[in-house]
Amino acid sequence: MQPAFVRFAALAAIASLLTACGPSDVVGKDKLDPIEGGMPIARVAEIIGKGPLTPLQPSDSLRLFNGFRTQIFLAAGSQYRVIWYREEAGSIEDPITRERETPILVHADTVVGKGWSFYDDKAQELGIPNPYRDRERLDSISQAQTPKS
Repeated sequence: MQPAFVRFAALAAIASLLTACGPSDVVGKDKLDPIEGGMPIARVAEIIGKGPLTPLQPSDSLRLFNGFRTQIFLAAGSQYRVIWYREEAGSIEDPITRERETPILVHADTVVGKGWSFYDDKAQELGIPNPYRDRERLDSISQAQTPKS
């Protein structure tokens, strides 16, 4: 009985360590801290500087903002832009992940908010895509459709 308890305690300790070391809400937190709602996008560009992404082909430049991936969505009759801040080099084809990117939501060239906690709720409210939630949804659909042997 005692070995099972020891294994359980060890697993609980490992799980809490992994949770503590897990992805933060904001990749690049120190650099992004000055960004606040209501700030103009030009000021954001000054703060974040040049991003690590370069276009693979000329048409990719439309999907970049100053070297960061960007997406534009229409919601409630307005245009919203998401700038995906990241610090690692990579490709515009890389999937968007919490571990690598931080969303900065912009409306009418003004910051609405930043970080995954903010974006999770706001994306749902606006009905715009959320790569993290959409991946969870697709994973659950895939698991439900996979026959169990």
